[in-house]
Amino acid sequence: MGRALLLLVLLAACAPLPEGPGLPYPGGFVRGSVVEGRFQAILPGAPLLVDADAEALYAAYPYQLLEVRAGKVQSLPLPGVPRFLRARPGLAVGLEGGVLTPRGLLPYPAQDALETPEGLYWVDAEGLHLEGRLLLPGSFRQVVAWEGEVVALGTEAHFFPSGRRLALPAPALKAQAARCGVAFLAEGGLAHLLTPTGLTPLGPAEDLAAWEDTLYLSPGERTLRCGEVPWS
Repeated sequence: MGRALLLLVLLAACAPLPEGPGLPYPGGFVRGSVVEGRFQAILPGAPLLVDADAEALYAAYPYQLLEVRAGKVQSLPLPGVPRFLRARPGLAVGLEGGVLTPRGLLPYPAQDALETPEGLYWVDAEGLHLEGRLLLPGSFRQVVAWEGEVVALGTEAHFFPSGRRLALPAPALKAQAARCGVAFLAEGGLAHLLTPTGLTPLGPAEDLAAWEDTLYLSPGERTLRCGEVPWS
């Protein structure tokens, strides 16, 4: 598989640069098969999902996960089609039969999940769970780690373990943590920045990502630093 992957990467490198909107990841954008920004790579094709931690970028395809680390691309098999991908704090890939982590496939029906030293935090229509234990009842679609808390987002945002909660203008479709708060995309196509004290609108968007003090928004491959957020 390694030689086949290398051949695909070399062929992709010879192809024209793809058109179309960039897919944001924490540190840059992926345009088709071309990774730009904090990581530089040519992928064998446009990924379904992409995410990154401090050291590696992960691109998810049906039955395959690619890891870009130190300029090298490694192929990792997946037992299905990925439904979500989280690189931070640890790697978690959502599948039809559970959540794949470095510990193996965990049989939880998650909408989103975080692999942490404490275990797998995950959310669904029943609430926020830690492994097999229900922590908070509610219907959630996204979960992120921010400032020592786990933030579950649905029609409301719940901070665990502090217990703080905020109503959201629309259900959250995607969320990522930045230094200045939790950036999330709401149903209807508006991005917001969430902190325990309130919400700040960021404007229309179709996708987003966050890394340290920078937010990455598409379409348009826009970047917004925390210091540029128009706090309300």
